[in-house]
Amino acid sequence: MRRSPLLSGEVESRTEWTLHTANGLHVHQADIDKAYLHGDLDHDIWMTTPRGFDLPTDKVLRLRRSIYGLKQAGRIWNRHIDASLRDLGYTATGTDHCVYSRIDDRRRPHYIALYVDDLLMISPDLAEIERVISGLEQRYGVKRLGPAEYILGIQIRRLEDGSIALSQERYIMDVLARFHFDTTTRGTTVPMTPGLSLTAIPGQGTERIRSWYLQAIGSLLYISLGTRPDIAFAVSYLARFANNPGRRHWIAVKHILRYLRATYRDELVYACGETRITGVVGYSDANWGACVDTSVSTMGYVFYIAGSAVSWSSKRQSRVADSTTDAEYLALSHAGKEGIYLSQLLEELHVQPVAPAHIFTDNEAAAAVAHDPVRVSWQATSSSEDVDYTRRRGSGRRKVDWAGAGDRGTTEEGTRL
Repeated sequence: MRRSPLLSGEVESRTEWTLHTANGLHVHQADIDKAYLHGDLDHDIWMTTPRGFDLPTDKVLRLRRSIYGLKQAGRIWNRHIDASLRDLGYTATGTDHCVYSRIDDRRRPHYIALYVDDLLMISPDLAEIERVISGLEQRYGVKRLGPAEYILGIQIRRLEDGSIALSQERYIMDVLARFHFDTTTRGTTVPMTPGLSLTAIPGQGTERIRSWYLQAIGSLLYISLGTRPDIAFAVSYLARFANNPGRRHWIAVKHILRYLRATYRDELVYACGETRITGVVGYSDANWGACVDTSVSTMGYVFYIAGSAVSWSSKRQSRVADSTTDAEYLALSHAGKEGIYLSQLLEELHVQPVAPAHIFTDNEAAAAVAHDPVRVSWQATSSSEDVDYTRRRGSGRRKVDWAGAGDRGTTEEGTRL
């Protein structure tokens, strides 16, 4: 089935907020009314008569336009809005087909981020934003929402010095209320009990706990991916037990909720300053053999652009690592893919020049292996991830260095607590 491309959202949006604060750009929001009713069908589709229409029961209707409920409605709408944005001079990037850019006659870049029918327009010139909205109004009904304040569950607050603060305060409070955490609930200062070790024990949970658990993990994942890297490890760790959670697992989830109760106003700040964007800097880490059930390691990374965090991850590795070096090398492979992606995204957003992604690891042996293709050979036969990283390391799109003890805390909270 053909699908509509969707803005992956979190990473791209945070990257664009970094561009906004670094370059003093305007950010406005608009919404297209009845988006899925636009666009022509590319083949005949028939439907039965809706209730309330007095037509013979042996008759069916042929659709002339797209409507809500069609499987292909999203794809048809995306083709339509893509053509409209191209007519306005914008081109979709190759890294994300829902991020558009345009260079004007004065060599100034302008951006549009599209999420279904929501548009985020980023430009140094308010006249350009007005031109785009006016052009869209000739084709659609457009709601002018003005300077962006709330999108996809994320609140946007402008500080006096020009910085931007992102938070999910409203969404977090809704989640807490759903699980009966009110203002009297006692908070906690850490997202998970330090050193907590849980195991998967079949048949230990009830259907009620499993239902609550799945709902909570889904909401917590959205929060961690949006603005809260501080809970990424705890949520990723507890998500492993979603198939069969027990009472101890549910208590650990409630611990995260108590932590959010104490920190629901925390914000991710993108500082306004003179920092020039030249590339991305990342930190990679691994916790060897962390899983007590499988001995699989946990890996994590965080990437910064102009000193602001734009991408982070905490996840289990796909195989058992033979050593700490092996685990750290797999973590570098995981981070390397993201570093290349972010560098390509910056290039397509007309940030020049873009230096190779600079990735730090706290394991000297893994850094040495990454620098030396000959020494990589011992690793290259063990998995496709290693072969893939070996190939990518030769493309010149990333640089790996060892980080001293003072820098190790940057990603360690993504692999352990």
